[in-house]
Amino acid sequence: MFVVTVRDNTIDAEGNREASPDVEVQDEIQRNIWIPHCNEEIKPYKKQVFPNLDTAFEYYEDYGRECGFTVRRSTEKTNNAGKTILKYFVCSRAGPNDYSESARGNSSYKHRNRKTVSAKCICPAKLSLRADGENHFFVYKFIETHNHPFASKSGMQFLRCNRSLTDFHQHFIVDAGKVNIGATRAHGFYKSLCGSYENVGATVVDFKKFSRDFKKKIGKHDADLIVQKFKDIQLTSDGAFKYEYETDSSNRLTRLFWADGIGRQNYEVFGDVVSFDATYRTNRYNMVFVPLIGIDNHWKSVTFAGALLESESSENFTWYCESYKKIFGKEPKCIITDQCAAMKIAIENCFPLVKHRLCMWHIMKKLPAKLGTLFCVESPFMDQLNKFVWSDHATPTEFEDGWNEVISKFGLNDNKWLQEMFDLRKSWIPAYFNDEPMVGLLRTTSRSESSNFFFSHFVQKGDTLSEFYLCYESAIERQRYNNKKLNHADDIMPRPISKKKIEMDAAEMYTRTMFYRIQEEILAGGGDIEIESWNLVGGVKTILIKDPISLSKSFEGCISSASGNQDHIDYIHKVLKLMRNNIKLSQRKGNSRLDDESIEDLIGSKIVEETTILPPNQSNNKGCRKRITSSAEKSIGGKKRQMRECKKCKKMAYHDSRNCPTKNNTD
Repeated sequence: MFVVTVRDNTIDAEGNREASPDVEVQDEIQRNIWIPHCNEEIKPYKKQVFPNLDTAFEYYEDYGRECGFTVRRSTEKTNNAGKTILKYFVCSRAGPNDYSESARGNSSYKHRNRKTVSAKCICPAKLSLRADGENHFFVYKFIETHNHPFASKSGMQFLRCNRSLTDFHQHFIVDAGKVNIGATRAHGFYKSLCGSYENVGATVVDFKKFSRDFKKKIGKHDADLIVQKFKDIQLTSDGAFKYEYETDSSNRLTRLFWADGIGRQNYEVFGDVVSFDATYRTNRYNMVFVPLIGIDNHWKSVTFAGALLESESSENFTWYCESYKKIFGKEPKCIITDQCAAMKIAIENCFPLVKHRLCMWHIMKKLPAKLGTLFCVESPFMDQLNKFVWSDHATPTEFEDGWNEVISKFGLNDNKWLQEMFDLRKSWIPAYFNDEPMVGLLRTTSRSESSNFFFSHFVQKGDTLSEFYLCYESAIERQRYNNKKLNHADDIMPRPISKKKIEMDAAEMYTRTMFYRIQEEILAGGGDIEIESWNLVGGVKTILIKDPISLSKSFEGCISSASGNQDHIDYIHKVLKLMRNNIKLSQRKGNSRLDDESIEDLIGSKIVEETTILPPNQSNNKGCRKRITSSAEKSIGGKKRQMRECKKCKKMAYHDSRNCPTKNNTD
C-alpha cells in the first residue's frame, strides 16, 4: 500500500457534483490517505454488475478483508414502489467520531461515560450501486481511498469481517457450559483445539457476548422452553419420562419436578432409603434445587429425580412429596433430611408411615458453633463423644450412658441444644436402628451435601432454567457413565486375600466396591475364621463359624516347639527372611509409562541432554501455602493439634515454652 494526497471532486452518475462536506469533513479529507494494494481481480470497478445487493456486499466485504479493513451497509434510496434503486456500502470507519463537533451536538453523547475510543474517522471509501431496471445492480461509483491505515498482518484476526461465530462455535460454547466452563475458558480451550488464536475465528469478547445474548434471547421464554422440552422428551420416551409443574396466579412457574425412565428404574431397585435437602441454589431465579438421592450397589450416590421450588416453604415441600408419590408410585422405607422444619411438616403429612431420620453429619457439624470452636478442637470432648455417637454396635443403653458420662465430665448438662439433640436421639443415633438396613446410609456424611458438591461442577448460579437442565443432563450422564464403568469392573472377580470360604463367597456375591468393604470386616474380625457348616431351613441360611488357632498363636507354637534346637530355630529364621523378601518384591511399583518422547510430544519441546537451567526454588509467598484447615473442620474429624511437652512447665499441653501460662509468673 502507499500514501497519496487527493481532493474530493467526485461526481455522481448523472454528472452532478455531490454536496460538499462541512469544514470538519474537508479538513479530514485533505489529510494523507491510504489506497489498498491488492490483486486487481478482487477490486470492484465501475459498471460491475451483481445479481443482488447481498452478493455485492459479500464481494466488497471480501475485498476489504483482503486489504485490511471492514465494511458496513449504509444508506439507500427507494422508489415509489418501495424498491431499492440506490445503495451505499462504506468503510466501517466512515462517519464522524464520537468526539467531533457534530457528535457532541447529539444529546446521547452527554450520557456516554464509558472509557472507550471511537474508530470512526470520516473515511471517504465507499461502493455505490444503482439498480439497472432488470433486478440487477451495477457499480456507478467506487472510492478506494481511505484516510486511515489498514490492519497489520497480526491485527487482521481482530477485524469484524474476520470474526464470526459459526454454528460450531455456538454449539461449542453451549456444550462447554454444560460442564461449567464459561465463555472465557471455552475460548481458551477452543484455541488449544485449533492450534492458535488466529485460527479461532472469534475473540473472547465474541464468545462472552454470545453467552450473554443466549441468556437474553431465552429471556421470557425460559419457562415455556423447559416445559416444552419436557413434553417432547415424554413423547419420545413413550411415557417413561414424567414431570409435574405448577404456576402462580400470574402464570409464573413456581414448582417443577421431573424423573426420566432410568431414574425411575433405579428407584425401583435402590429407592428403599432416599435423602434430599434444599440447601443449593443454582439458577438465575434463585429457585431451590432439590435432588432425590439414594445409594446404589457400588456405594455411590444415584439421582432418581430433580425438582426446582420457588422457596423452602412447607407448601412447596408438600407439593414436592405429592409429586414424588405420583411419579414413582411407591413410598420409600426411610427418608433422610436435615433439620428443616418445613420439610418435616411435609413428610409427616404426605408420608405418615415412612420413617423420617435426620442426617448425623448435619447435626455433628453444628457442634463447634454451639459449644465453641476452640473447645471442640483443643479438648478431647469430640473424640470421646464420637465413640458413642458413631458406634455401629452400641445399644441404646450403652449410648445413653456414654452420652451422659461425657456431657457430665465436661460440665455441659445445662446446654439446651445438647439436651434437644439428646431428646431427638431416636431420629439420628444409629444405636436406635441397628436392626434396619439403612444404618450405613445414616452413618455416613450427607448424601445430599455430596450430590450438591457434584452438581456444582456442572451448573452456575446465573443459568437460565433451560441451561440448568442441560447442565443437569450432563451431570446425570457423568454419574451413569461412572456407574457403567463400575459395572464393567465387576466382570472380573476380585482376588480374595485369606482364601477363606466366607471371603470367596463375598467376592462372588458383592460388587467390587462393596466386597472391599466386607473384606476389611472379614480380615479385621478374624483372619483365620472358617465356616464349619451351614444349612438352609425355611429360606433361612444358618452358618456355623469357628475360630481356630490364630496366626500369632501358630507362630508362638513354632517357637515353643523349636526351643532348645538350634537347627530348628535357624530354619524358622531362614523361612521368615525369605517371606520378608517375597513381600518386599510384591510391593515394588512398576515403571511409569511416560517416557521422554511422551513428554516431548505433550509439551511440544525437546528434552536437552545437559540441564543448563534448573527449576525455580519453592516460593513461600502469600497465597502459595497449603490451605489451612479451619477450626470447624478440625473439630469434626479434620487435622487436630497434637499435644506436646512444654519445656517450661514440663507438662503435656497444646502450648510450648514461648506461650506457656506459667511464663509470666516465673518472669
